[in-house]
Amino acid sequence: MNKQVVQNFGHETSLLRRKNVLVTGASGFIGSELIRQLETSGYRVTQASRNTRPGRLPVLQLPSFDDPLTAFEDLLEDVDHVVHLAAIHHASASVSAEEYHAANCMLTARLAQAADKMISGKLVFTSSIRAQCGGVFDGVICENDPPHPTDDYGRAKLAAEAEIAAAMPRRNYTILRPVLVYGPAATGNLAKLARLAALPVPLPLKSLPGRRSLLDRAALCAAIIHCLQEPKTDGEVFIVADQRSLTLGEMISAMRRGMGHRPMLFSLPDHVLDLVAQITAQNDRKQRLYRDLVASSSKLQSTGWVAVEDPIRQIESLQRGK
Repeated sequence: MNKQVVQNFGHETSLLRRKNVLVTGASGFIGSELIRQLETSGYRVTQASRNTRPGRLPVLQLPSFDDPLTAFEDLLEDVDHVVHLAAIHHASASVSAEEYHAANCMLTARLAQAADKMISGKLVFTSSIRAQCGGVFDGVICENDPPHPTDDYGRAKLAAEAEIAAAMPRRNYTILRPVLVYGPAATGNLAKLARLAALPVPLPLKSLPGRRSLLDRAALCAAIIHCLQEPKTDGEVFIVADQRSLTLGEMISAMRRGMGHRPMLFSLPDHVLDLVAQITAQNDRKQRLYRDLVASSSKLQSTGWVAVEDPIRQIESLQRGK
């Protein structure tokens, strides 16, 4: 190996070492998979969390939104890229508007202000589809549709997006709006759905028409890494979703097949479902099951990211892997 080749190899290795990604919320559902993919892609990872716990990698304390900006600048010392996952996740009546705004907007704003001064690479922020719309939407939602969040969670996420754009005039950021994310050890509504699917009883879900866009966790993490590397994503907002939407019946059927069971779904007449919804005071939930939340990720796909084509196969595979 000649001297020039050795020098070039050393230079490339040095560049690789400098690709240090700070991941906030790295211990969470998305963060654990993202760390695995980042390391596989050759990045170094630095973790930061609001609640530090011992782990495989050292975890730094994420400053509070009311800490001085210098605390965030110190956190970003020797960092090239930032992926901001930390947040109060999901809409909940037990969380106040002020709490959402502090954790999901103001903390993000401080991190973006520091990133503008400190990093040479990108900041990727995981917002939410709820920054753009409520729990249902007529038609197929895309980034050109005016955002109309319907709850404090969504409003805080949308406000955080605006803070990032204002703080980072070099446009070295990307904002992602993922739909509902599924994967191993998913929490929230998907965990409840898996428990329902595991019950050895027929379920009256076959005729429910509402369709939902879902997002594979590994595909979301691949989208984050894609945005760190692809200049076409600079300063842009992208919806992230699998290509195909599913009904609730299709989700349950896929889970049950993955568990090795038959789907065992049947239909009930609408007037019976209406009566059940009235008796159980679930009219709002019934309306959500009858209406759609279908989102298009074609804008992100046009930059080179590859979306999951068939989530049914992914869901079946997840259940078989348990």
